[in-house]
Amino acid sequence: MAALGLVTITSYGSWMYGFGVLIGPIHDDTGWSTTVLGTTFGAAMLLTGIGAFLGGRLLDRFGGPGPFLLQAVAGGGLLLASMWAEGILTFGILYALGAGITGATGFYHVTTAAAARLRPRRPDQSIAVVTLIGAFCSPIYLPLTAWMTTTWDWRTAGRVLALLSIVGGLLAAPVTAHARSSQTGPSLRPVDAIRDAVARPAVRRMLAAYLATGVAFASVLVYQVPILTASGMTLAMAGSIAGLRGLFQFFGRLGLTGLIERHGSGTLLRLAFLMSAVGIAFLLVGSDPAGVAFAVLAGISMGATTPLQSVHARSHFAEGDLGLLMGLQGLAMGVAGAIGPILGGVMQDLTGSWVPTIVMGSATMALGAHLLGPDRSRSLRRGSPTPTDR
Repeated sequence: MAALGLVTITSYGSWMYGFGVLIGPIHDDTGWSTTVLGTTFGAAMLLTGIGAFLGGRLLDRFGGPGPFLLQAVAGGGLLLASMWAEGILTFGILYALGAGITGATGFYHVTTAAAARLRPRRPDQSIAVVTLIGAFCSPIYLPLTAWMTTTWDWRTAGRVLALLSIVGGLLAAPVTAHARSSQTGPSLRPVDAIRDAVARPAVRRMLAAYLATGVAFASVLVYQVPILTASGMTLAMAGSIAGLRGLFQFFGRLGLTGLIERHGSGTLLRLAFLMSAVGIAFLLVGSDPAGVAFAVLAGISMGATTPLQSVHARSHFAEGDLGLLMGLQGLAMGVAGAIGPILGGVMQDLTGSWVPTIVMGSATMALGAHLLGPDRSRSLRRGSPTPTDR
């Protein structure tokens, strides 16, 4: 589990968290607009979502070495190369491709599926362990990236982040070989597996909710530091507040296994979405205490959301195609992640204010709670049969 937790940290930290700190210094140094930089992040999220099927299928067939070696060689290599690009087009293409490959092969849809297979007797507990380790990503990477950028420059910081991503993939690959599909094996016709899953109403509700909340997640992650600095904070202080939000993600994941057994993943997931909506709204205040309130509320709720989404999705998907179908969840998040930063960047450039972006984030979180609907799947209580749609 430690290797899966490590590769999760280095995958998310290399760009999803790191870029949110770099975006301001990149803009100041190059003059590239927030819309253009947001579009680069959005393209990376879209490629992550589209590539999630590939990352999941590689896991189903080859275990950890399939996705993690691809991440180290192609994903990390392209991220590293982008740090020498001088033009926005070259930078955007290299960065989006590298980030997209890294996300498709190293994000939670891959690492939690691998964790569930490595310890099949207690898959939910394994998922919880990986996400607990992963919760340390933003408390480490956000202040670290801010420090490297302030001490050196954004290009040097980006190179270090890319190298750490390569190391994470190389370390995880050899110790996760047994994470391939081991029960019925992956289906020979993956399109049929996807069609069967999407035909179920509960799966469609789940994907719609993940699409809505993904807009908020991506917008907050990429713009939280610029939003905080716009309120008067220094880059170091804003990075620390964002890192504090990441630290509270850890507390949001404590004790979740027992709560899921008692209340069901769907009920807890809706509560986490609503709590996130309130936390994001505190960014409208623009003060240090409100920034801390954002960090606590959004941190706890977003921290809980990640394992809850994985457990809730796993309850609807066949084990043999778990990697592939978790990629379906990744696609929804990827599409949303492409939309959110682009809209947020455009609104900021047009209005000169982050208020519309904050309102969008809070509103889409609340919308996700509504779309998920009542928890009609069986809660994952110990000894209960596999959930089905009603």
